[in-house]
Amino acid sequence: MAVEVRTLRVAAVQMESKDGDIEGNLRRATAFIDEAAGQGARLILLPEFMPTGYLWTDDIWDGGEPSDGPTVSWLKGSSKRLNAWIGTSFLEAVGEDFFNTFVLTGPDGTEAGRVRKQVPAVGEAFFFKGDSGPHVIRTEVGLVGVGICYENALSFFPELMCSQSPDLILMPHSAPSATPSLLVLERAIRKSDENLRGLAAYYAGALGVPVVFSNKSGKWKTKFLPGLAQDSTFPGCSAIADCDGALKAQLGPEEGVIVEEIHLDPARKVRTPPSCRGRWTMKEPRYKYLFILIEAAGRTRYRLSRERRRRARQISSGRT
Repeated sequence: MAVEVRTLRVAAVQMESKDGDIEGNLRRATAFIDEAAGQGARLILLPEFMPTGYLWTDDIWDGGEPSDGPTVSWLKGSSKRLNAWIGTSFLEAVGEDFFNTFVLTGPDGTEAGRVRKQVPAVGEAFFFKGDSGPHVIRTEVGLVGVGICYENALSFFPELMCSQSPDLILMPHSAPSATPSLLVLERAIRKSDENLRGLAAYYAGALGVPVVFSNKSGKWKTKFLPGLAQDSTFPGCSAIADCDGALKAQLGPEEGVIVEEIHLDPARKVRTPPSCRGRWTMKEPRYKYLFILIEAAGRTRYRLSRERRRRARQISSGRT
């Protein structure tokens, strides 16, 4: 019996985000999704933390939102207006905690599902909590897998995707380039930039499903450590790869939209995860133990932070 191969027109949006400016970021994103829909996209992916911005300081909590705040309302309204599936992640405040939560909404203006980032990356661990759980969302166009930025560099994710068998994978990123002043991290992050350029094609070829990868562009500034108090950039590299591993489109560092037709072919799905390097997928970072140490310190500081608990309660209760 022949297996039905379906097609879907998808888009990746690459854009800058201003830290904490939820209203402004959503307004700018509207122009990009309108452009994607105008080219026939039925599913549109925006970067990780598109409305939030990206900070490794307590100021990131200023961009926090309740579970059904401005970003979710914007996603629902935009999906219904454009008759498209649209997804991004935002900083969600729930009770006394913050999460990096990806939400996908459908053409009927309702939420199809949400996925929380399981492993906060390096300095992120100081400011929001990881949450394990299913990384797939069931929709009318198929089972959608979601890997949020750093997760795609970790070996648990391809294993999870093989076990949950999605029809396509969305990869929202907020992944900056190296900061020149901190040489120890610079070499490791430059390798990460190389991985970003090949990420969509790698996963599509390894798992036999299409991949839509969206990253930010523009400047990045953080004051997490004295050596990281300089401007850096987001390298972009947003891409769309088909189920055979072929790279169909890729952006450079500039803002923009790419739209391509992908194929959902159940016969190509791979049931065995690719060989990984311990905790890591494509390449093992040279300074892996430094990353692990910072993440452990971050989880401890997050757990002990009274200010985090106060701000999360304030936002989640609507008392901002």
